Amino acid sequence: MLHPQAWSSDRRLDILILGPMSEDETISASCVPVQKAVECLLDEPEFASLLAEAGVSPEHRTVHVPERIFGLNITDGVLSRIDIADLIIFNLTPKDGREEASGNVFYELGIVHALGIPTILVMEEGKGGVPFYAREMLQHKVPDFSEESLKNGLRGTLLNFLRKGDPSSNYGNNRLTLFYGLPIVDISAAMGLATGYYYNFISRLITEGGFLADEENGIGEVVMVRPRSIQGSYQADIAAFKKALSKEGLQLETKKLDPPPGDTLGPLWFDHVGDVIIDLPRTIYPLQRAPRLLAYRNRKVRGLSREAEQAYQQRLAQSGEALLDRFFEGIRYQIEMDGLRVRQEIVHVASFEEAPALISRLLSRV
Repeated sequence: MLHPQAWSSDRRLDILILGPMSEDETISASCVPVQKAVECLLDEPEFASLLAEAGVSPEHRTVHVPERIFGLNITDGVLSRIDIADLIIFNLTPKDGREEASGNVFYELGIVHALGIPTILVMEEGKGGVPFYAREMLQHKVPDFSEESLKNGLRGTLLNFLRKGDPSSNYGNNRLTLFYGLPIVDISAAMGLATGYYYNFISRLITEGGFLADEENGIGEVVMVRPRSIQGSYQADIAAFKKALSKEGLQLETKKLDPPPGDTLGPLWFDHVGDVIIDLPRTIYPLQRAPRLLAYRNRKVRGLSREAEQAYQQRLAQSGEALLDRFFEGIRYQIEMDGLRVRQEIVHVASFEEAPALISRLLSRV
């Protein structure tokens, strides 16, 4: 039903290594050995092939460590790297003389979990214990922090992350998402809009005994169309979508239904082709004002080179795609919470490009 977020949607791969910081690259209590091992893995043929398929060139893959973040104070530097990271690898190995990773490391892990960013944990065997909140998470334990040990410990899980559509590659799950059902960040902007959209529109279409109770209402399937970009406008997108439908020989019509007994929200207006209801959610476009996007825009540095400007725009677009993912994940969440009260199987989400063909297939069903 959903379009999972693609790490490569900005044609970049940004990996951040977090953990104890030290300029001594020979000890495990440092991010630098992990950085070097990951960089070597990305050069291996299987990794290079996956990156090439995703359109990520060698110069557009980066592995950051706090020790080598220049030009910013360490806090701003780490937070800025977290904000653009596709994957964060945490080294939970404590420094010598300590039993657990430092409080700073777990503060960063909490931030990352709240944002729902994919995470991999690595630590050296026999070096202290795993703190309470990480005990139920998969830890990749290595005998030592030599390059070969780290590569062997991380190779399989990193390949899974890069493989699109692999259900085992969802490293965004953590204690917070398991408890709330969604990353905490999704409980705000995108989730709020999704909840209102679901309550005011989608749930009214698919709730058993509501509008569905009257066959003459002509509700067969419901297709939600994903906008081309969160940075666009509804007017431009709906005009382009109508043109795309016309190429399939389809034309949108608008229908008004009076509310059934018990529905106090008033008449329902919707676009449709036959008994397929089609909606490009107007509600989505205010996400252009989501705080995370605005904060990223405010951090833009003037006078960027052409390549840096392109990278900035790609990352901005990726952040927008992530918010779209969150919006439709919010719809899925609400549908699951309603359970048998709603007819889940008639709801579809399609990209702008996929929707016309999907609608044609739904219209041709027996």
